[in-house]
Amino acid sequence: MLLVAGCSGAKHTADAPPTTPPSQTSAAAPTTSATSQAPAPTGGKPGVNWGCHNVDPAPPEPLPAAVHPTPKAKNGTSSESDGAVYGDPEAASRYWEQQSQSDCGLMATRLAIAELTGQTPTEKEMIDLAKKTPSECSPGEPVYDDSFDPSDGGTGHGTCTTDLALLLKHFGVDSQYTNDTDGGIPTGLKALEKYLGDGKQAIVCVNSSTIWDGAPKGDSCGHLVTVAAIDTGEDLVYLGDSGGEDTRGETVSIDTFESAWAAGGHEILLAG
Repeated sequence: MLLVAGCSGAKHTADAPPTTPPSQTSAAAPTTSATSQAPAPTGGKPGVNWGCHNVDPAPPEPLPAAVHPTPKAKNGTSSESDGAVYGDPEAASRYWEQQSQSDCGLMATRLAIAELTGQTPTEKEMIDLAKKTPSECSPGEPVYDDSFDPSDGGTGHGTCTTDLALLLKHFGVDSQYTNDTDGGIPTGLKALEKYLGDGKQAIVCVNSSTIWDGAPKGDSCGHLVTVAAIDTGEDLVYLGDSGGEDTRGETVSIDTFESAWAAGGHEILLAG
């Protein structure tokens, strides 16, 4: 089961207070299974990982606000530059809200719901729904637990990506899950471009250190975002990232996104 706690409060803020100072690297101190990102999936089921803290440490200085180039085209049509835009860049900001808890998965699901149905549930409504929805990934537990349990750093437990399909279904949205080894629908950049061009919403698991800090490719993911659009001409991927006050309309290069996404085995929950 893939448990993703997400990044609460602001970008670079841990799911729970980190066990090492922000200035230390993730290799400077050991982490536990409840506070670190786990290896990417190696079988038909997702792996286990726990948010962005420790493995994705905060940099000494905050990053600048996300850049928002004016989109030239969408849904696979040619832009003025050499390339095409798949999806809708505005979907990275249209219904964006910053998360206030360790619930990046719920907030990514909220964005997908808003884009596909026009319904705009609040963060609290998503949390309340997830708390009362039985998990299929962790039988006997809810989809999301916002309790403050010192044994796991005060984060309750995160969300299992496949459980997010239950929340989408509540709003009448069908979805499909896959990763590099799942054997389901295709994944990877070319498949993602096609899905976005067809008007689908994509929830993906990325390594937050790579997305936010430009860190080299890791071997795990722990942060869920939506992919709003891929602009091959401008070399940009637009992300619906609830992780910080400056992540509205966030963009990264295609290579940066690919590295961050590959760290989690190209996991994707395709909605719509």
